[in-house]
Amino acid sequence: MQTVAGALLSLVIRQPSEGRPELTPTAIMAGRLLVQRLFGGSSDLMDYDNVPTTVFTPLEYGCVGLSEEEAVARHGQEHVEVYHAHYKPLEFTVAGRDASQCYVKMVCLREPPQLVLGLHFLGPNAGEVTQGFALGIKCGASYAQVMRTVGIHPTCSEEVVKLRISKRSGLDPTVTGCG
Repeated sequence: MQTVAGALLSLVIRQPSEGRPELTPTAIMAGRLLVQRLFGGSSDLMDYDNVPTTVFTPLEYGCVGLSEEEAVARHGQEHVEVYHAHYKPLEFTVAGRDASQCYVKMVCLREPPQLVLGLHFLGPNAGEVTQGFALGIKCGASYAQVMRTVGIHPTCSEEVVKLRISKRSGLDPTVTGCG
């Protein structure tokens, strides 16, 4: 049976699915769930919603959930609120690096409780930040719940729990200090 299961898992990993994330961890999980359905009596299916991903370039980009454009297309502009900030990570401050490209954006429904629909993070440790917030988004976290989360100072992920400026407000999203 392990040989058949191994062959199935190998097949699933090699076959990207149309419209689904082509990520190794996603394929492995889909394969495990398939094997559990075929041989373990499970009925669990792979959930392809809110799968986090990161592009590991010199300035990392991570995302989970809907993009701003997808949220607007699905819910309408008047029902979407986007919180955002440009920030300067500690490791850029110490090294004197330009942080003008470091950016975080949270896409939410506008109506309370303002469910978080997506998170986009450009900066150091984006993979770690995105993975950490993916669980909350998958579990239906609201903007208010994220704002009540105490950030770990000084970390890049702290920038997410400090998002207070919405695009709709028109205010400058540049973070100028620790607050």
